[in-house]
Amino acid sequence: MALILLIETSTANCSAALARDGEVIIEKSSDAGYVHAEKLAVFIQDCLKEASITPDQLNAIAVSNGPGSYTGLRVGLSTAKGLAYGLGIPLLVLPTLEVMIAATQAAHPDGLAYLSAIDARRKEVYLQMSRQGEYRGPEPVVLDTTDWETWISSADGPVWVSGDGAEKVLDHWPIPHLQDSGIRCLASQMAGMAEEKFSRSDWADLAYVEPAYLKPPGVTVPKSVFPGDVSG
Repeated sequence: MALILLIETSTANCSAALARDGEVIIEKSSDAGYVHAEKLAVFIQDCLKEASITPDQLNAIAVSNGPGSYTGLRVGLSTAKGLAYGLGIPLLVLPTLEVMIAATQAAHPDGLAYLSAIDARRKEVYLQMSRQGEYRGPEPVVLDTTDWETWISSADGPVWVSGDGAEKVLDHWPIPHLQDSGIRCLASQMAGMAEEKFSRSDWADLAYVEPAYLKPPGVTVPKSVFPGDVSG
């Protein structure tokens, strides 16, 4: 049984929550864009203050570790690591796509399969699916050049898709039984999985844990560095 601070910064949404024994006490969030660096610390402070909890009462810090936004993941993990180290408590690292699948299963128990999707820009998303106990992913997927659509089409029942990549998936794959669950990344969704990890003493190594990016960041090289460019 634990009192855990939950941090979610994998997508444009930024949120923090407190959970006691797997039940959410309070949550603060914003979907105003990539405001993680400005808002996360404020949300954490507000959660603690409104719940009348001091940092030294926390038993663990849990963070959603991607895939997702490179900047968001760095902000979330660095904040979580700093708090865990400073307070001398465990860090719990949770895979973002699995957290959403679990949340969708709880909200829509009628599903034959569950698909979580995070926008990876252009025609690409990060995908993971659970279908009758069989998992596929996580992996970055270019929607126009993949066999995932065939795999999903073979399901003979509802397939619920979650995450900020859901609309992109539905636009590219007009499969009748593929439906948007409406679930997006939130810290509160992490409560049950975080409590389970805590009960198993499944701590992350503060010295070595890194975000699960799944692919390297895209780097744009300024034109002025190309050979032969004598402008400016």
